[in-house]
Amino acid sequence: MSDENAMRRELEQVDAMIAELRGQAEKIRQEVGSRDDGPGDPGDTALLISSAEEQEALVAVLEDRRGKLRERLGLGEQG
Repeated sequence: MSDENAMRRELEQVDAMIAELRGQAEKIRQEVGSRDDGPGDPGDTALLISSAEEQEALVAVLEDRRGKLRERLGLGEQG
């Protein structure tokens, strides 16, 4: 497999991971914001919010990686 093909495959994987993590983080935030039984345990709420923030931080790292891959492939940073 050529370097370009390997980078394109990695780019596809990074795009998929970004989409998955964004979806998970959004689902967590919706869960926290739409509880019918009240705010719940503060510790549980903090843990959920922390989990969403960690996923969003991973998305930022992956977006940086995606930008670098796109640049190396001559596609520009955005896509």
